[in-house]
Amino acid sequence: MMTPDDGVEHETTLRGGDRVLIRPIRPSDKPLLLEAFQRLSPESRYRRFFSPVEELGASQLRYLTEVDHDAHEALVALDPKTGAGVGVARFIRLGADPAIAELGIAVVDEWQGRGLGTELLHQLAARAGEKGVRRFSAFVMANNRPMLDLIRELGDAEVVDRDQGVVELLMDLPAEGGGEALRHAVRAAAGGKLAVEPRHPVAGA
Repeated sequence: MMTPDDGVEHETTLRGGDRVLIRPIRPSDKPLLLEAFQRLSPESRYRRFFSPVEELGASQLRYLTEVDHDAHEALVALDPKTGAGVGVARFIRLGADPAIAELGIAVVDEWQGRGLGTELLHQLAARAGEKGVRRFSAFVMANNRPMLDLIRELGDAEVVDRDQGVVELLMDLPAEGGGEALRHAVRAAAGGKLAVEPRHPVAGA
């Protein structure tokens, strides 16, 4: 596991035996991030950005790579054989409550299903905990089962809102080993079987 601010690549073996390099993102990663984005299928782009994004502009690339590693953290995964970017995980603290951070993960299509999203999620959660983040907020398409299944591994979560096919989840960190409440909530929300009334909207969301 990486230390809080070393910025160095760490090689990790995924559950299927694939090896990846994971490190904090750098401003110089703009070309790498752009190339990885271009390898996302239209469906993967829609699930990540909630709209049919066709390209990333210069301002978006600056925002996604020039982070302070505190209020905004991002980890990038690299294929050690090619050096290509294959996944990114990030958290962005909410201004009203810095103990809550919004979560985002994207994995290029050919690396999905190998355990990379899970590894990125756990490393990001560990890093967030070291920086004082206590809860993750995640907005997920209700039909995005891979992402919902991935999030449930963190532990118990609260479904805060469900609007027009988008599920908002709040989950406590750290949470070892998963939780029964989260498993039920994720399965119900993903299947459209959970009617949820907003109770505690996240400020700034």
